[in-house]
Amino acid sequence: MSADYADKGLYIDEIDLRIINALQLAPRSTWLSLAGPLELDAATIARRWNRLSDSALAWVTVTPGPRVLDAIVTAAVEIDCAPAQLDAVADRLTTLAHAVTIEISTGRADLLVTAGTPDLASMSQFISQQIATIDGVQGLRTSIITRWFTEGGRWRLNALAPSERGFLAAGESRGRRSPSRVAAVSEQDRTLLTTLAHDGRTPMRELADSIGISPAACKRQIDRLTSSGLVALRCEFARPVAGLPILATLWCRVDAEHLDMVGRLLSRAPEVRNCFAVVGSENLVVQLWLHSPAELDAFEIRIRRECPELHIGERSIVLYLRKLLGHVLDQQGRRTGTIAPDVWLPREV
Repeated sequence: MSADYADKGLYIDEIDLRIINALQLAPRSTWLSLAGPLELDAATIARRWNRLSDSALAWVTVTPGPRVLDAIVTAAVEIDCAPAQLDAVADRLTTLAHAVTIEISTGRADLLVTAGTPDLASMSQFISQQIATIDGVQGLRTSIITRWFTEGGRWRLNALAPSERGFLAAGESRGRRSPSRVAAVSEQDRTLLTTLAHDGRTPMRELADSIGISPAACKRQIDRLTSSGLVALRCEFARPVAGLPILATLWCRVDAEHLDMVGRLLSRAPEVRNCFAVVGSENLVVQLWLHSPAELDAFEIRIRRECPELHIGERSIVLYLRKLLGHVLDQQGRRTGTIAPDVWLPREV
C-alpha cells in the first residue's frame, strides 16, 4: 500500500486481505461462519467489509462458470486508436455489455478488450457494428478464444494459511451439489444475475423480492445456476491499493501438441489471472497480476525453465484497467459503476 493512498484514506491492510481471500473462497458466507477460520469476531469482519464496500475498494460479483465459457464465443480484441481520442474510445466501450473487460496498455495495441457474445455471428456484428464504428478507432485485430485454461474468477490471494483456506474450501464443497443441466438462461435468471453482478452479497430476501419469488425458491435458483457450472461468485478488490498494481500480458506461441500441457501448467502459477488459447500465430495468451514490472522478468525465467516449449512474443503492461468483468474502475482500481456483462444478449442495438 502506497503512502499516497493511505493519505487519501484508501487502504487495504493485511486483515482486509484475509477477509477478501476468505470471500474469494466463500463469497456469500455469513460473517459468523467466517469468524472462526479468520480468528476475528463477526462484528469486526462486518465493520471492515462495510468500509471496503462503501469505499468501492472490494465487492462480490458474478463470474462466468466453465459451462458459460464453453457455450459462448469469447474474443480478445486489440484496438488501435487516434491518440487524442483514446479516452473517448475507452469511455464508449465501457458502455457496451459485451465488452466485458477493457485495458489501456503498452505494446502493439492501445486497447485490449475481452468480449463475449452468444455465437460467432453475434461476435462478428458486435465487432463490425459496435467497435469498428466508434470515432477514433483506426484498426483492430480479433483473436477468437478457443479454450480457457483459467480465468480471473479462479485467481486467489495468498493471505490465508493453507489450513484456513482448506477449511473454507471444504465448507463450500459440502454445500455444492453434483453438476446439473440447465437448458437455457431464462429472463428470470438474467434478472437475478444482473442483481448479483452489482452486489453478489445481496441478502436472499432482497434478491427474491427483485424477481418476485420466495427466498427459498431464490436460493434454489442460485444453487441451480452455480452447480450447473454456468456462473460462480467472485470477490474483487482494488489491486493498486492492495499492492498489486501491475497487470501484464504475454502473447505466446506453443506447438499444437504441447498447447494443452503448457496451458494447464501456466494456469497453476499463482501470478496467472487469465490463460487462454486463441486462433493465430501467437496461440496462447497469459495475463499476470504482479507487484512490480520487474517481477515479469523473474516470471519469464521461471516459466521458460518449466516450459521450454513456450515461446514468448509480445509483452505489454496495462496502464489503466478501465473495466473488469463489467465493473468500471478508476485509476486506483475502485469500482465507479457496473454494466452487467449480459453475454446472453444477441448483440448491442
